[in-house]
Amino acid sequence: MKSTAQLKSVIYISIIAALGGFLFGFDTAVISGTIDSIKTVEYGFGLSSGELGFAVASVLFGSAIGAWYAGLSAMRFDRVRVMIIASIMFFISALGSALATGLWSFVLWRFIGGIGVGIAAVIAPAYIAEVSPAHLRGRLGTLQQLAIAIGLFTSFVSNYILTNIEGSPNSILWFDLFAWRWMLLVEIFPAFIYGIMALKLPESPRFLVSKGKDEEAIEILIKYVGEKNPKDKILSIKNTLGNLDDVISIKNILSKKTIFIPIVWIGISVAFISQFTGINIILYYASSLWNAVGFSQSLSFAVPIGTTTIGILMTVVGMMVIDRIGRKKLLLIGSIGMAISLWITGLIFFNAEQTSTGLVLNTNLAWLVLISAHVFYIFFCCTWGPAVWVVLGELFPNRVRTTGIGIATCANWIGNIIVTWTFPPMLEYIGLAQTYLFYGVCCILSFFIVKYLLPETGNKELEDMQY
Repeated sequence: MKSTAQLKSVIYISIIAALGGFLFGFDTAVISGTIDSIKTVEYGFGLSSGELGFAVASVLFGSAIGAWYAGLSAMRFDRVRVMIIASIMFFISALGSALATGLWSFVLWRFIGGIGVGIAAVIAPAYIAEVSPAHLRGRLGTLQQLAIAIGLFTSFVSNYILTNIEGSPNSILWFDLFAWRWMLLVEIFPAFIYGIMALKLPESPRFLVSKGKDEEAIEILIKYVGEKNPKDKILSIKNTLGNLDDVISIKNILSKKTIFIPIVWIGISVAFISQFTGINIILYYASSLWNAVGFSQSLSFAVPIGTTTIGILMTVVGMMVIDRIGRKKLLLIGSIGMAISLWITGLIFFNAEQTSTGLVLNTNLAWLVLISAHVFYIFFCCTWGPAVWVVLGELFPNRVRTTGIGIATCANWIGNIIVTWTFPPMLEYIGLAQTYLFYGVCCILSFFIVKYLLPETGNKELEDMQY
């Protein structure tokens, strides 16, 4: 009974922490339903392809900054307080971007939301790793990616419903707001819930030990981690913390005491290359992408719902096997599968007819490209999707964990910025087929980074992560 109660408790607090991942997924994908509207003069802001890429990528600039400072803030203050700050950022961004009057105000509010995304991306995997027993850490760590997948799904469902109330994202709904503005506004509700639920979370035992609150840490280690020798664990944590003053300022992070640690660069490499799998061109530009290859507007909004449903199911598959086969093997399988499916998709696009209105595929090829793109998504969601966040939560030593995750996640968002901002110009100037082939090559590069650089982190105590 005690073991069952402990298991329920740690699952409960891990789910609450992963709510940040839900908002992460919702906030980054909800933009897909607004792209064709905000670029127009009549309904949006009248944007060029470069300005459109910038508008979509603005959330990512904020995410990079949020990720960087989340690690520092979590070390200096506490994990729970940083989660609450993220929820406030999400709430403000949803309200402001929905009411934006032009490109720059839209970019500002999306940037603020991006800060919340960056914070959530860092703090959830760090917190879950620090409150989970080693044998469950992989499965609980994948809750972050599962929450992201559910957030993506919810955003696409929301976009689909709002689009079909009056038959268009440009129709007027309540309070004289366009449907595409309501797509952005609905995020205020999960943001509020996240903030309230975060108030109920216990603090990370590693953080409590760093602040000399050993008795509180012991209580949490017993209740949530199931630690049988909590005093020995406290001593082990203390031995691996080092001098925290060395890692709670940007100056010291960039010094040889942190940035020259090889494992930090390995984390940066894995996080950065994960964006060059091309996953987010499918998510951010989903509706406009499928519209471009001949699907109707209604079907273009419906397809991403099926896509993210598959994503949720495949994330559960990844959750079930990650502790069994290991993080490294899972990533290697994903790299090969994603590369092959992206190359197949690109080759199909070579057979598309280019017209003045975009690409045109015959019915058979249109459905074939839909299948191949979803095979790519299946491989991502059961491998790289969950495994990257688990690895980042485990990879770094105690003394630099949240700052290491912050640096690596910042690199992840910088990669995301590059991919997202360059996709519309790449689509315009080199074509969709060549773009997909390029990202397939990047997937092969990710294979070699994992194979030759990344250590296996599964089923090890966090205090054993010393490099």
